Amino acid sequence: MAPDRQVAAAYRQLRPYCDSLPDGQVQSLDDGFNAGEPYYSLSWLIADILENNIAVPQDVLLDAYALLDDEDKEEYASLIEKRSDTP
Repeated sequence: MAPDRQVAAAYRQLRPYCDSLPDGQVQSLDDGFNAGEPYYSLSWLIADILENNIAVPQDVLLDAYALLDDEDKEEYASLIEKRSDTP
């Protein structure tokens, strides 16, 4: 697992792109992050970005994705590939 400081930095970098999500959904992510769970918050944030097709620079998203454990990468791999194939 990536160090918490790297995960937290990635979360902070991606989080502003998700302002279009419903308030409750964003608040849940922020609550988890503020409660000391940056990894899970980042993982869920990436899932929300992929599932809601939120515009995020590809390099920023892939840098954050690289911090995930293999199991989580596998879970999101098809969505990442689909997104990479879309111009």
